[in-house]
Amino acid sequence: MCSKRIDPSSIDIDYLKQEFEKFRAGLGDAADKLGDNAHAALDQITDYLNGGNLSSRVASLEEELGELGAKLKGTGKDAVTKLETEVSARPLAAIAIAFGVGLLASSFVRRS
Repeated sequence: MCSKRIDPSSIDIDYLKQEFEKFRAGLGDAADKLGDNAHAALDQITDYLNGGNLSSRVASLEEELGELGAKLKGTGKDAVTKLETEVSARPLAAIAIAFGVGLLASSFVRRS
């Protein structure tokens, strides 16, 4: 391998300093541009999340879920009331049906 030796007297230190300062300034400009781009991207994301009707959509979904929950609660209460009425009207039939369901469930449990 051949290595070249550089003569220290042939190096222009002032020129190297100027080039290094240009390089440093260029890096500073690039860092500023990257920072500006990052801030712009964050601003766009924030605008999308806040101003893009996202909050109104979430509020609308919350309202719909509340209404659905109320309907399910009402339907469940109606079913329990209807079941209580049927059991009160025919208590022996209800006991026989419950016994039959129990036998079916036990036979399924034994098989598995």
